[in-house]
Amino acid sequence: MKTLRSGSLSHLLYFILLLTFGLISSCQNSKEATTIDTDAAIAYAVPVDNITLDGNLSEWPSDISSYPIKNAELGKAPNSNEDFQGNFRIGYNADQSEIYIAMEIADESLVIESPELSFWDNQDGLELYINEESLKTGSPVTQYSEYGNDRNAYGARTAWDKVEMAKNVTETGKTVEWKVKLDRKIEEGMSLGMDLVVVDKDEDDSFTWLSWGRGTQKVANPDRLGNVIFIADATEIGLVKGRVDTSSVTETPVPISVRMSSLDNENMWVQTVVDSTGGFSVPLPVGEYQIEVPTKIVPLDYRYHRMAPTEPVRFSLGKEGHDSIPALKIKMLPEPDMIPEVGLLHDFNEESKTEVDKVIEGYQAHYNIPGVSLALVKDGKVVYHKTYGVKNSVTKEPVDDKTLFEAASITKPVFAYVVLRLADRNIIDLDRPLHEYLPFEQLEEYPEYKKMTARHVLIHRSGLPNWGVEMINEPGEKYGYSGEGFEYLKRVVVKITGKTIEQILNEELIAPNELYHMEFSDSEALREVVSDGHVGGHPTNWDIPQYAGMAFSMHTEAKAFAKYALTILERKGLKPSTYSDFLEIHTESDSEYWNIPGKKEGAGLGIFIRETDYGDTFYHGGNNGDFKCQFEIYDKLKMGYIIYTNSDTGSELTIDAWQIFVEGKKDKD
Repeated sequence: MKTLRSGSLSHLLYFILLLTFGLISSCQNSKEATTIDTDAAIAYAVPVDNITLDGNLSEWPSDISSYPIKNAELGKAPNSNEDFQGNFRIGYNADQSEIYIAMEIADESLVIESPELSFWDNQDGLELYINEESLKTGSPVTQYSEYGNDRNAYGARTAWDKVEMAKNVTETGKTVEWKVKLDRKIEEGMSLGMDLVVVDKDEDDSFTWLSWGRGTQKVANPDRLGNVIFIADATEIGLVKGRVDTSSVTETPVPISVRMSSLDNENMWVQTVVDSTGGFSVPLPVGEYQIEVPTKIVPLDYRYHRMAPTEPVRFSLGKEGHDSIPALKIKMLPEPDMIPEVGLLHDFNEESKTEVDKVIEGYQAHYNIPGVSLALVKDGKVVYHKTYGVKNSVTKEPVDDKTLFEAASITKPVFAYVVLRLADRNIIDLDRPLHEYLPFEQLEEYPEYKKMTARHVLIHRSGLPNWGVEMINEPGEKYGYSGEGFEYLKRVVVKITGKTIEQILNEELIAPNELYHMEFSDSEALREVVSDGHVGGHPTNWDIPQYAGMAFSMHTEAKAFAKYALTILERKGLKPSTYSDFLEIHTESDSEYWNIPGKKEGAGLGIFIRETDYGDTFYHGGNNGDFKCQFEIYDKLKMGYIIYTNSDTGSELTIDAWQIFVEGKKDKD
């Protein structure tokens, strides 16, 4: 489930992990087996034949190099090699366009069960990632996984129709063989993105997630895969070493990807991340190359910034070394200066619409935001609605009026409205402890949880973390944004009413207000119109939620959601006293999102309220990682905006929207 809250963008830095490099031997597939231990995550596939897929590796040639799977990206690092370790060998059959992979996994505590739900962290597992097209502009990745007895395909493919796997399990580990049938023809010298993950669940309930390439979320981030190069026997290998200079950007080195492309074979290129000092060391077949740092959007100081690409540098690589490579100096492109002195909505006319389009398209181009759905409100009605860009950066299918975006946490104020409707009819008491309606058995070890009320949840003082089943504060004690609280409140509402949450939403929200284009869980109809999310410019292909989550799962678009926003503006459906309660700051938040001195901001009942020079606004943002969105209505002005984007970098547009459309250019500090 995707449940990230809009907040500090700098946290994304920790998901771009740094590499350190070592030396490797100068010849592949020598007559003596070699273990290739380099963090550059480059593997060489060599020709093989007569491989039987049975989990028995005895027919594999003994002189094929082995590559360790050692990056403990999640969980705890292994206690020893006997506790948990993995390595693999790789070969290919060009005539059949098939890749063969042999894995050896040592694991002294095997946990292979079949719980009711198989997840990546509750039993031993295997993952294989393939980026078959390996386009420099980005191409879809497939993740093949096995956890317990469950096998799944995710991303570019959704079935194991091109992959076979066999394994042999013992008390001390397992051997695994994969066969991957490629659609493209395998040619000597070509490369593609690939990665392998092994997961260990121990009896003490700890787990370890080891990968070959660095980083997680590899389906959404192809540059976090390793690189496989298909070579002939005894291909000579050299070592490329160099540096990236980020001193003009920041004193702290920024994780930057370096790309090396063969000038002898357009189908061979690799991309890897520099180490913590800005250095890189990459083993490649001897030949002629071009090196560059491609343009990239990176998070720095709570905002995204776009790097300028470096000029390509050509060099010759031999077995003993290469031509001198100057330090690749990184510069940032200037940020768009598109915030007007006066917000565009104040004197809105046909010319203003042209200016709006320029702004949206300018942000899209600079921050690589594939798709946007926008609605603008003035004088209490929608005065402009437009969609921009594409649903998927690979297929280029355009966004249209029917395209639905993930609303993420904007689901919360929608659900809050439903809860308040029920409270108006005394179906739920906002101040009655929730456990009296429905105990939360997993919280029984925290007696203080029994003080939690619906009001505590709505004003984000439940005492629960954003996600996780534990009490971190006394209910009512302090502000603490929590999606977990909203999910508990949802279960209470379902219990009280005896209805499904979808039925409740329809009866209390959608039907009375004649709303449309609001979907809360997976369906054939939603799949037809849903946009893909994007991280780093690549489609994530993350699943649509299978159930309606009242903290995160709504799908909608800007014009349709504007009708809900206007329902609040017009004070429809709730008692006047309830609206006063709904739109009052009950607890100031600790967010630095606005950072405007002298202006309060905080939680109303499931919605946020902000003081401005134009009076109070009601608003909410959403961040599911690959979708960013925001709506805000200025109550007295009867003016506002609704923006949905299908990208992690869409936050750059949503962060600036209050100035672009209403408050104009000003120093937020």
